[in-house]
Amino acid sequence: MSQRDDERLAVVLSGGGAYGAYEVGVLKALLGGEMKGTGYKPLEPHVFTGTSVGSFNASAMVAHAGASGGAAAQNLERIWLEEIAEGDGRCGNGVFRIRGNPQRYLDPDCFSGLGAPFQEFGEDAGYVGRNFLARGLNFLTTRGTLLQRGLQFVDVSAFISVHPFHNLVSRVIDPEAIRTSEKELRIVATNWETGAVQVFQNHHAGSEFWREMILASAAIPGIFPPVEIDGVVYVDGGAVMNTPLNCAIQAGASTLFVIYLDPDVGNIPLQRLMNTVDTMDRVYTIMLATKINEDIDTAAWINEGLDVIKRAAGAEGADGLSGSEITSFVRVAAQIAERLDKGRPYRPLTIHRFHPHDDLGGPLGMLDFSREAVSGLIDRGFEDAVYHDCYESHCIFPGKRPDSPLYMGRNWLQTAL
Repeated sequence: MSQRDDERLAVVLSGGGAYGAYEVGVLKALLGGEMKGTGYKPLEPHVFTGTSVGSFNASAMVAHAGASGGAAAQNLERIWLEEIAEGDGRCGNGVFRIRGNPQRYLDPDCFSGLGAPFQEFGEDAGYVGRNFLARGLNFLTTRGTLLQRGLQFVDVSAFISVHPFHNLVSRVIDPEAIRTSEKELRIVATNWETGAVQVFQNHHAGSEFWREMILASAAIPGIFPPVEIDGVVYVDGGAVMNTPLNCAIQAGASTLFVIYLDPDVGNIPLQRLMNTVDTMDRVYTIMLATKINEDIDTAAWINEGLDVIKRAAGAEGADGLSGSEITSFVRVAAQIAERLDKGRPYRPLTIHRFHPHDDLGGPLGMLDFSREAVSGLIDRGFEDAVYHDCYESHCIFPGKRPDSPLYMGRNWLQTAL
């Protein structure tokens, strides 16, 4: 596949905690020229968008200034294996730690001085105590049943510290490189008060809260604490947009490589549904799958709408259009008109979908940052990308539907582009 001069490529990275290592493997194959479907030629995306862990991966890719996409992907792999994953004499992982964990206080790899464990224990006890006191006062002063008020004491995030992630972002992300990069960055967080989507861009990396915008995008509600930026509280962007496909389209991308971490729901065995955690995990997976499918359907409708406009203006006119074609156009007519008014008309969209076809590790696997798990996910993402089949993954091409004969075979990128 040769990259056209007028083609704008985007990589879209979704959220999923430790499963973000899978995205690293896909990026290695896609940008490192390891895929037969690309003719073993590396791709150079112009836009990176991300939510949650995808925001961290996207930021690291954009911040690797002056390097090729393949080199940036290799650097991201190094970060995951050497800075994030547990093991090799490191104290815990690079994302979070459990407050009050006695095993950590006894680990000589975690502290350099004899008094350091006692200092951290005191800080942890103080933080948890203040949190408990505030909730106790709220319990006494609010109205409601005893059960309703008692539930206010349930706060897992009080026992989780994200200082390791804050330190990681400070070490491995260069905000000035993001601000001045030719590659566009879009990362998504959720306004916790209004539920509105907040999109941070390159220029936000020049502000004093540049770390917080990444931390906010990855603040999983109920597990990691919310993040305040300029008086506004934000949480994980996955609450409203786990796969920020539309952000890439709004940035002018015409060819999108969407990497998301949700398995095919049908491949999650029903035998797992024996407890509440697994049941809620399946519900969440179904919700995410529905949303990404809706976004990709919208992209297909945009393609069909553009085709309708072209055909209606041609020799056959509107009389040659079918009812389904007109319906597809009506669905996205307002979006097309808005872009035309702004002088940024849509171009036909190509969307390549990469995701695991079965479960990556269950509902708790997203918090498993062991080196074995991280390395295995990178390898799995790489292998899935190398053997990717767009027919099976229902990719979208202008003028072609997923059931078209064009999709048959594995040389889908060369054939389509």
